[in-house]
Amino acid sequence: MFDLSRLFLSRNAAFIGMDIGRHAVRMVELSRRKTGVFVLRGYGSEHLAEGAVTDDGIDDLEHVMNAASRLWERSAFKARKVAIGIPPAAVTERTFHAGRGQPDARLEALAKEHIAPLLDYHVTDACIDFCVLEAASQLAGQVEVLVAATRRENVEDRLAVAEFLKLHAIVAEAESHAAHVAGGRANPFSDMVLAAGIDAGQLQAEGSNYLVACGLALRGFD
Repeated sequence: MFDLSRLFLSRNAAFIGMDIGRHAVRMVELSRRKTGVFVLRGYGSEHLAEGAVTDDGIDDLEHVMNAASRLWERSAFKARKVAIGIPPAAVTERTFHAGRGQPDARLEALAKEHIAPLLDYHVTDACIDFCVLEAASQLAGQVEVLVAATRRENVEDRLAVAEFLKLHAIVAEAESHAAHVAGGRANPFSDMVLAAGIDAGQLQAEGSNYLVACGLALRGFD
């Protein structure tokens, strides 16, 4: 997960998950009640022309911006914070072990050292993030660290779409990770409260198409 702002100021705020796929832009807007129950406030998609987005990135940024704008205007979303997805094929990951209690600056340096040899581009062109895994390392006195990298342009293009909509992007997540967050159930919305105007039957039929967008929105609450 690429933390873009380190600002998670409100646990009860609304968040949008924006999935820019090969064939469509999809968005899901969620909020969370004080009880912890999530509310699906809205969702929708807008078709993209063939070739506008590939597994490697966005090839027609203007087209994607315009499609996202049409979806935004039609859906009447109100949240201003968005989580964006990065295609799995564009993300390189690995894990490594480091001494427990290392300062973040040292872990960041180690993360770059471990991921750099795996990249087919220069490390200065990469957006890199890392996290200490919750599972304890089997090695005494050490922790396991996950590091992820993607070309900076993959993040910047998606940030440009968010900025075009006047949204504040808080996090960029590998789409495969986002889908895993929501994919434990056939319908990720089954335990959510539906806002007025959302047709439960239609959502049941379409819900699987929004796994990534839903997972991204959920990431906003982490």
